[in-house]
Amino acid sequence: MATYGIVIEGSYDEAVLRELIIRCLPSEIEIISRPCGGKSQLMKRFIGFLKSFRYEKQGSPIDKALVIRDADNKDPDSLLQEMNNKFTNQNYTFEVKFVIILQSLETWLLADEEAISRVAQTRFGRPVSRVNEDLESIFQPKERLTRILSDAKLTYTAEVAREIARESDLSKLENRCPSFREFRQAVLDC
Repeated sequence: MATYGIVIEGSYDEAVLRELIIRCLPSEIEIISRPCGGKSQLMKRFIGFLKSFRYEKQGSPIDKALVIRDADNKDPDSLLQEMNNKFTNQNYTFEVKFVIILQSLETWLLADEEAISRVAQTRFGRPVSRVNEDLESIFQPKERLTRILSDAKLTYTAEVAREIARESDLSKLENRCPSFREFRQAVLDC
């Protein structure tokens, strides 16, 4: 069984990204998460967490690491460059991929209104309407998703986010969010 390490911002990311990684891969996988407590902490700590992955698999290195952060209205190319600059001169026996989500994780969750509706209805809420705009251009998608869920009589929690990810049609996410396509490719590449 392959072992992936993920360095992520927080608990919502952990819930959703674990679910999405498992769904992207055709075989079983073990995922070791390192939530950092936000974007600035992720940028400060990801190198240390990558180093810790050298011994995580019963004293051996993991198979792959993903460092995943939200862009939050910042230039994704600049963020990638900053991450790569910190990563320069680092040697690992496993592959490391950096992924920038445009704008935030909630952008991907907004892509499939049917998944949101199924989760809401299983919790006695109401169905929701499709967000008919370029999702990766929405300013503050977390607030938009929170409002949509609230209108459906549902509170946005890490567990609700995980359930939406589990119910989401991955092809819809790919079609509506190019950064999800990049994430999926990073998960599959090895």
